[in-house]
Amino acid sequence: MSYKAPRKGRNFGVERQQGFVADITPYENRMKKGPNKWSRNLVWTASDANKKNDTTYVSTKPQVSGARSSSVSNQQRKDASAYGQRSSYVSASRGWGSSDRGSPKSKDCVCKFWKAGNCKKGDQCSFLHSWTCLPGMVMVASLEGHKKDLKGIALPQGSDKLFSASSDGTLRIWDCHTGQCVHTINLQAEAGSLMSEGPWVFLGLPDAVKAFNVQTNKELHLNGVVGEVRAMIAGNGMLFVGTSSGSIYVWKATDTESDPFTYLTSLEGHHSGEVTCFIVGGQRLYSGSVDKTIKVWDLDTLECTMTLRQHNDVVTSLLCWDQYLISSSLDGTIKVWGCSENGSLKVTNTRRQEQSVYTLCGMSDAEGKPIMFCSYQNGTVSICDLPSFEERGKMFSTNTVGTITIGPEGLLFTGDKSGKLCVWNLAGTRV
Repeated sequence: MSYKAPRKGRNFGVERQQGFVADITPYENRMKKGPNKWSRNLVWTASDANKKNDTTYVSTKPQVSGARSSSVSNQQRKDASAYGQRSSYVSASRGWGSSDRGSPKSKDCVCKFWKAGNCKKGDQCSFLHSWTCLPGMVMVASLEGHKKDLKGIALPQGSDKLFSASSDGTLRIWDCHTGQCVHTINLQAEAGSLMSEGPWVFLGLPDAVKAFNVQTNKELHLNGVVGEVRAMIAGNGMLFVGTSSGSIYVWKATDTESDPFTYLTSLEGHHSGEVTCFIVGGQRLYSGSVDKTIKVWDLDTLECTMTLRQHNDVVTSLLCWDQYLISSSLDGTIKVWGCSENGSLKVTNTRRQEQSVYTLCGMSDAEGKPIMFCSYQNGTVSICDLPSFEERGKMFSTNTVGTITIGPEGLLFTGDKSGKLCVWNLAGTRV
């Protein structure tokens, strides 16, 4: 494939001021702007560990390629400014329901029977079935309503509403003031993926991608997808969509208001099985699959430059940190990949777990130190320091946590296989 991709894409962060329905995006919130260092696509590198400011971290290190420096940035990417920063709309003045309506259960009392593994009341129990032993981290709210596993959680720029999609066929919209579900949308199909980039929310469905802008009320159907959408990510002014067939489709953001996204291509040399996860680091796209491989794509040429084959089962999650790529798998391992002298990626460390690993997520703590969340099959989420991998705490749930999303101002959103959505605050204070 000889296609030459643009180095800089169209800004996804459209800032026109047309109205949206008042009960989803109030007018006053659409007009708010502000920096935010806690983004879903937060850049966190070792050199940033001691930085403490109110702006999004953007790596200036080069990408992993050839004989050049083997540095990989995290999801906010080298072109982060092309998407606009997510505003910090969840603030101390708003809260997640000061009346505590977002979480009817006591936040201070964990069910002792649940901890012992024999609570008979299940969801009817009046005590917590989710908790953490990490000092300084508290659960802010438990949002219940979905009936099956969550496929994505998104807090778009320009909105004080949280979006969640589930395989139960619904999209739910939650009010960040009260923690209440204000809309339930019947999708008439199982959702496969959900993400936001700037003010845009992208929803992956069978043979379709829906996009809508919370600032302009513009809704789009992105044509060209074949198969169930399983993973999505934005990078370099493009949207990448992975499907159950193993194909990866690409749309480019444009300057045209009537058609803000144009279908670009389908990547050649795609996976032989379902695409499960993406990450963007520097000028590279990494994709994981059911076929047990990780493919490395050049964002300039959109060509596959490497295929990594060290996992023995489904690759479930990918993360970029400092000079390394980190991958997890149902084979029970977390692998750290570094750049060798000949430019290829090689495994430098393998962390063997006792069970399947489902999700990786990275952020900086209140002191600016990089930490990683690792979700396991038994419902635990290990919280460890990087680069030491020393465990500093755990989160617990009755079901496997399949979705972890970073929010503003120290917030963390988790979704488990039962459909429960939990809101956590790493700062240790309610926001």
